[in-house]
Amino acid sequence: MEKRFLRRFFAVFLTLTLLFAGVVWVVDPWYHFHGPWGDLPLCLRDGRYQNEGAARHMDYDTLLIGTSVTANFWASDMDRYTGGKTQKLIVQGGYFHDFFDPLEKGLATHEVKDVYWGVDSNCLRRYDSQSTWVEPSYLFDENPFNDVQYLLNKEMMFWDLTEVLERAWEGDRQDEITGGYTWDEGKVWSREFALKFYNRPEAAAEELPEDAFFGAAQENLDNILQRVDANPQVTFHFYMAPYSILFWDYTIRRGELDATFAMQKMVLEELTSRENTQVFYFMDNQERITNLDNYCDHIHYSPAVCRQLIQELAEGTPITQEEIGPRLEAFRAFVTSYDYDSLFT
Repeated sequence: MEKRFLRRFFAVFLTLTLLFAGVVWVVDPWYHFHGPWGDLPLCLRDGRYQNEGAARHMDYDTLLIGTSVTANFWASDMDRYTGGKTQKLIVQGGYFHDFFDPLEKGLATHEVKDVYWGVDSNCLRRYDSQSTWVEPSYLFDENPFNDVQYLLNKEMMFWDLTEVLERAWEGDRQDEITGGYTWDEGKVWSREFALKFYNRPEAAAEELPEDAFFGAAQENLDNILQRVDANPQVTFHFYMAPYSILFWDYTIRRGELDATFAMQKMVLEELTSRENTQVFYFMDNQERITNLDNYCDHIHYSPAVCRQLIQELAEGTPITQEEIGPRLEAFRAFVTSYDYDSLFT
């Protein structure tokens, strides 16, 4: 009797385990084994876990890489303006190392023509070693045996897999238009909210030295340019996102203005030094950055601005090495003479 019970128990346990793993494999919310099948909708919301699979298994010839300030770009808009088929690789709050592995997987498995990459000023000044995220190696290595950690992951059933099935039931195909990872729903883009979520710091006693951010920026540049140089057949389009005028108030009050402009100059000069790169400096569009109705805080801009930037990336003129110095000098004069106190009265 006891042996019969144990046999039945283990048979049921094994059946349920295989059923659980089978459902995860079929739906595959992190696209570890394949892309969306049948009527299952695209569902991309966490780049740290999904970028690797998306880079391997989606159909595209253009990559769009960036953090939260790139997340609200729509892939369909990119396709319309660039003529390509775009796959987004987004990590909100990401460090540069978060993008290198999926980028390399994409370049190795697809005939990529263009890479559009938001090189955020805030991100450039951070060392990869400062990231506290521990990547799940079972998603990124070539070992099929440790995939059990994915197939039997309880979060799959109660969160990610459930969300995919709910979207399928509701007929939600929005991510197939946007490319996923968007976070703008429910956000308010207005002067009121931009100021509300901006914490103005006390003025610093001293200015940071010009080379304060050089170490991190150079490390990030070296890693970026390594990929650029290894793929001369690909055109890399880099851009610095247009943070609002509040960012410059923050930068000045923190004593970081000299260091920020020196870092940006170094980055722009190195990125424009390659034949297969185009670089866009969107930070100095005075009309855009001073209109706080474009923002929900001091750096994040509206989907309407995202659409403008996509068009400018496709149709605009990239910055040249000769323009870098004069443009930064003119922009520095603007931000240092701006009446910031008027924003708060």
